[in-house]
Amino acid sequence: MKRCVWASDSTDMLVYHDKEWGVPKQKVSELFECLTLEIFQAGLSWATVLRKREAFREDFANFDVDKISRFNDEDVDKLMNDEGIIRNRAKIVATIQNAKACMNIDLVHLTWEPFDFTQMDGLNDNNKDDIKEFIKPYVKRFKDAGFKRVGPTTLYSYIQSVGVINDHELDCFRHKELNDSFKA
Repeated sequence: MKRCVWASDSTDMLVYHDKEWGVPKQKVSELFECLTLEIFQAGLSWATVLRKREAFREDFANFDVDKISRFNDEDVDKLMNDEGIIRNRAKIVATIQNAKACMNIDLVHLTWEPFDFTQMDGLNDNNKDDIKEFIKPYVKRFKDAGFKRVGPTTLYSYIQSVGVINDHELDCFRHKELNDSFKA
């Protein structure tokens, strides 16, 4: 069975690829988790994020935006002392700010509306310049809504992970499965 090349890096990556990556998500907590983890991943490997995922879930109230939006400086200090997560103050503060932004806007709508609530086929054959042009208006939407640390690379990875774009390699078994399941 053919998979995306990156999926064979580890068992965690294989399971993530086969079960989660690119599967359409439309629950706020799932979307917020994906966005948060993509933000924390910036500059690191995805394998690192996956290893720390359970600690993130515990520390960030299972990605309940209402609860996270009420985090304060004491919570930030507590998170900075937890070795189970990626301890980056700017990313922690951005997560809290992003939860507050979610209290004022529908994250499901913000994520899916530009694509008419339909999964689109990937841009995996395009070059990075094409992807940056494609994602620019999407980044602006998120920034205008008050989200932090949501640049082009992070948001493109986000829409891949939540299934807005099916960017599985064309010969990967998940590419066809996801296209077929979304149309069903």
